[in-house]
Amino acid sequence: MSKQAASSPKIIPQRIVLASRSPARRALMKELGIPFECHSTEIFEDMSAKNDPVELAMHLASQKAEAARAKFPNTIIIGVDTFIVIGNEKIGKPETVKEAAKIIGAMSGNFIDVISGMAVLKTDSQCRKIKEYITNAVTTLKIKKMTRAEINHLANQKEALQISGAFSIEGEGGKMVEEIIGNYNNVIGLPLFQLREILLKLGIKTS
Repeated sequence: MSKQAASSPKIIPQRIVLASRSPARRALMKELGIPFECHSTEIFEDMSAKNDPVELAMHLASQKAEAARAKFPNTIIIGVDTFIVIGNEKIGKPETVKEAAKIIGAMSGNFIDVISGMAVLKTDSQCRKIKEYITNAVTTLKIKKMTRAEINHLANQKEALQISGAFSIEGEGGKMVEEIIGNYNNVIGLPLFQLREILLKLGIKTS
């Protein structure tokens, strides 16, 4: 072996962390065909922090990525926040079945927007932020007119109190969607198209 070959620096794979333990987001990340880890971050999701829903989603996503930064040197960290908007009202996670039923009832027969903010940051060896990309995705759903029984059924699903808007397109709620305008993956909670573009800028090729 030549001296030049022997002294060549070892190429270390880029560590990638998804700042979420959402099973749906984890499944979407696997579609990228790259190694990654999941690490949930706890932040106070102040839905009044920004008036504009898109700005709010990006703000909360950035906070989630930032909350993980101190633990991960030399890492690409992905923070995502997704919620729905009905009319002009931003909807987070319901705290009770009654609140979930109220939210689902407001969706019935209406168009709703599913908004995701995504922040992707890169840290150095001392966990300092050296790059950051922040983007968003908006998908519009047409929800069928539901009966009171259908609304109560959805509100009593286990997922109802775990998801912003008491709504999961992969679950029972998906049966109530008549039309999707925009990115389907965004409704699940991770806009893959935008993520692929950002990772490529950071030198990460995906499948």
